[in-house]
Amino acid sequence: MIRRPLTEITLKLEDLQEYETYRREQANNSSISNEMQEDTPRSLAGGTKTIEEIHNRIGYAPKKKQGPSTV
Repeated sequence: MIRRPLTEITLKLEDLQEYETYRREQANNSSISNEMQEDTPRSLAGGTKTIEEIHNRIGYAPKKKQGPSTV
């Protein structure tokens, strides 16, 4: 394996300001999307799904157990 020198990363003030701006925009967008989710019906908003719905979606059909085994 070839050893190489460490890469130096410098943080500039402009980078920090850009990051803060980006973070604020993401926070604003998430609060807006939360408000929109409250207005949408639960089935469209990705609410919890039952095990049966999940099995139907992935095509899983478990075999029903038929009483005690006679093996």
